[in-house]
Amino acid sequence: MKFFTISFLLALIALCAVLYFLPGKITSAVHTTTQEGYGVAATTYPIWVLTREVADGTGIEVELLTPPDAGCPHDYVLTPNDLMKVSAARKPLLLFKNGAGLDEHICKAALSAGNGIVVIDTGAGIEVIGDDHDHDAEEDHDEEHEGENGHDEHEAEGHHHHHHGGENGHFFASPYEARKIVSTIADELAKTDILHANKFRENAAKLDKRLQMLGDSFKAQLEPYADKHVAAQHNVFDYLLRDCGFETPLAIFADPETPPSPAEITAMTKEFKEHGVKVIFTEPQYPDELAKLIGKETGATVVKIDPVASGPADPPAGYYFDVMNSNLEIMKKALAE
Repeated sequence: MKFFTISFLLALIALCAVLYFLPGKITSAVHTTTQEGYGVAATTYPIWVLTREVADGTGIEVELLTPPDAGCPHDYVLTPNDLMKVSAARKPLLLFKNGAGLDEHICKAALSAGNGIVVIDTGAGIEVIGDDHDHDAEEDHDEEHEGENGHDEHEAEGHHHHHHGGENGHFFASPYEARKIVSTIADELAKTDILHANKFRENAAKLDKRLQMLGDSFKAQLEPYADKHVAAQHNVFDYLLRDCGFETPLAIFADPETPPSPAEITAMTKEFKEHGVKVIFTEPQYPDELAKLIGKETGATVVKIDPVASGPADPPAGYYFDVMNSNLEIMKKALAE
């Protein structure tokens, strides 16, 4: 009997050892068991990318509510398929949002799709830039600017500027601000999942160090050109340029489905000439024909940089850093000319 008991125990230990080292399904099952109490999702691509980095190595799958190629979600409306992600997700669902009104409409739609959703503002604690640099709306509306119908001509031309309701939520394009986003994500995940709390904080600490170094590189290499006036397709780069000492750039934004009129193009061209704009930054998320036209008329250099507002459906580790380092080289070259 004693021999049988010892043999049984040895066989059991051997079986446990085999199961422990088996790849794939066994490991996934362990993670599934420890994570079955909640789900994790993000409203926008950049927040999703950073959340994935924080959760790396924990087995947590972070869901992206919007398509990876949606870009900045100013006017994006969640589709039935998007809402199915919300309703099918484990509850409670930690939904990390960008904040500052950028994705508020997405959060409201998600909340209407079901109960058990906890929305976390990753922009909390960030010093928000006011989205009030719509240069077409001057404070002094003199009568000389009024047309025959009594309306301000600038007002009629004003829709080519981009408005977000008073706040600029494009924190993610700044490595310095991305540090705060990562810190918020890690803290909230650690509160929910004690088992992986140390891993979240370890990943966040590594990210924080890399983001600090990246932000320092931008500042050191671009600050010498901060006396130059620049413009952007819309105000997605305001935080990044603020880090480097630039004035708030002028912004172009034209609805791709509504081509600007000749009068609007003339007004923008005049504005850019008056401000002495040297470089116009465009984005892969929007058509750049208008920026190129203005650049040709004003002599400004037009270059394309990526704010990581969209990207591949399965980005590699460090994707944010790869894109931003590429941006730095492009920006430095353009400003140095």
